[in-house]
Parts: sequence; C-alpha cells; structure tokens
Amino acid sequence: MLSRKQLALIGLIILSLALVVACNTTPASPAPAATKAGGAPQGKPSGAQVTPGPVTPTPVTTVRVAITKIKVAGTLVAASQASLTFASSGRLKELPVAEGTRVAAGTLLAALDTAVQDAQLAQAKAALDLATANWNRIQAGPTNDEIALARATLERAKAAVDQTQAAYDRIGGQRNAFISMTAQGAALQQATLAYQIAVAQYNQTVNRPTDAEREIGLAQYAQAQAAYDTAKHNVNNARIVAPFDGTVVSITPKVGESVSAHAPVIVFADLAQMQVLANIDETTLANVKVGQSATIYIDALPDQTLTGRVKRIGLFATTTGNVVSVPVWIEISTTRAPLSPGWSATVEIATQ
Repeated sequence: MLSRKQLALIGLIILSLALVVACNTTPASPAPAATKAGGAPQGKPSGAQVTPGPVTPTPVTTVRVAITKIKVAGTLVAASQASLTFASSGRLKELPVAEGTRVAAGTLLAALDTAVQDAQLAQAKAALDLATANWNRIQAGPTNDEIALARATLERAKAAVDQTQAAYDRIGGQRNAFISMTAQGAALQQATLAYQIAVAQYNQTVNRPTDAEREIGLAQYAQAQAAYDTAKHNVNNARIVAPFDGTVVSITPKVGESVSAHAPVIVFADLAQMQVLANIDETTLANVKVGQSATIYIDALPDQTLTGRVKRIGLFATTTGNVVSVPVWIEISTTRAPLSPGWSATVEIATQ
C-alpha cells in the first residue's frame, strides 16, 4: 500500500497537469442568437457588438464599348479648285465667261489689254526669223551658186591682171613713155589687188562656215530666241485659261478695271467631284480609316442625304486652343444635287 506521503505527491502531479491543460484550451464562441425583425439578437443585450464574418468579393467584368459612328462638321470643297490670277498687271480687256459657266481645259477665261506686248512680240518674231535663216545658212555651208559666182569673179580678176600685165610689158620698152608707163603701172596694181581680193573671197566661200561664223551665228540665234520667248511669255501672262475641265465659281474684277499682278481674278473648280473637308480630333482619329463609308447632310439641302467615303487623311495636325485636329477629306458619291464650295455639312462616318 502507498504511504500517505506518496499519495500526496501523486495528487500534486495530477493537479499540475490539469492546470496546464486548462490554460491551453480556448473556449468555443457561442453561436449568435437569432435576430428578431427590428430588434437585437436574442440572448444578447441590445448593446452587444456582433463580429461580421468574412466577405466574398463580387467579380467585376470590364466591357469595351465599340464606337460605330463618328459625327463631325465640315465644309464642302471641290476635288480640284484653283484661284486664278494674272502674272502681270494691266487693264482687263476680255471676260468671255460668267459665274457658273462650265468650260473645257484651255478655254480663255480673261485677258488684259496687250497692245504693247503684241507689238513687242511681232518685232521679236521677225528678228528670230532672220536669225534662224542666217543660222541655217551658216550650218548648210555655201551653195553651188555661191561657189560658181566666187569662181567666176576670181577668173575675171585673173584675166584682168593678165591683160594689164601684158599692156604694161608692151610699153615698158619705150624710152619716152614715162607717163604712159606710170598709168599702166597703176592699172596693174589695181588689177592685182582685185585679184587678191577675189582669191580671198573664193577661199572664204568654199571653206564656209568658219568656227567664228558658227559662234557668231549661234549667239545671234540664241539671243533672238530668248527675246522672242520673253515677249511671248509677257503676252501669255496677260491671259487666263482654264487649267482643267470645270466651272467658273466667282469673278472679282469687271471689264475695264485695272488688275494687279497675282491678285485673285477667278475662282475655278471642278464641281463634278465634291468633297467634305472635316477636322477630326486626334483622340477620335484612330477610329477613322480610308475607305470607310459616310452619310453626309448638307445644311443648304435639308431634304437630301448624300453618301460618300473617306478619301484621304491629312499628315499634319493643327491646334486650335487646346484641341489638336487632323484634316480628313470625305469624297461625295456621284449626285445631281447642286453643290457649291464653302457650304456647311455634317458627316457621319461608319467606323464598324
């Protein structure tokens, strides 16, 4: 049997173990009491706090909204349009067209008074004709008739020398013929000089053209041609012709009025092919592509709806305030609607 002392020791050990187990054990949280509608949970005082359980996040899906149309304002412009001016100043003499007249390329549209220029052109033309003929003659060399004439002149001069030489020799032996001998001597000198000239002319004729003749003739021709070109250019500068098939949109001066060089005279355009010029914000431009279809509304034609397509996107942007935009041209499909440059338009571009 165990002694009383041993029993006491065993009791102390059991008590120590019980205390250790009790310290490491966490009591379970009681389940929350049911809550009555409009009141505090049952079994708890109304002021007691309730610890919420873990919350599961709700998944969020990002949806990209595609841009299917872009609506922009624009202005009608002709596919081909030009502001026509005179290169020189003068008085307007001819104006054979009116606003709205449709003409073919090369048709005269306006002309200044060119009385002075016409006279200068005629003089330059005559000088050019003369220089051209001379240059052609130099290049061709002597003709058969010129050679024959030079040879005949040479032969006559030779015969004259022979005759005067014979006469001089006949009187040279007479003792009292001093005066006669002097006269015959002078005649012989003249005949000899004429013969030398004939020889030089003959050689020059058969050996044409010389290098000097070519240089002089070519220089004269080039100078005459340049003068003619200048005179003709002055006349042409006093005329305005249609640069392409199109329509006279507007005319500024009237016949008889003075016109300055390079001042606007006629606005000319091909109205058969019109476009809308629109400036599109750079943030929207990424949705615009060449070839996309478009619906066009013209302010001046409220009852008509036109169609077209994106023709061209500009390369350079412009800044207005804080807005950066790029020019875009929308080509209008063939239509019978009367369209004019400068009209306002609204364009809807289908980007999908």
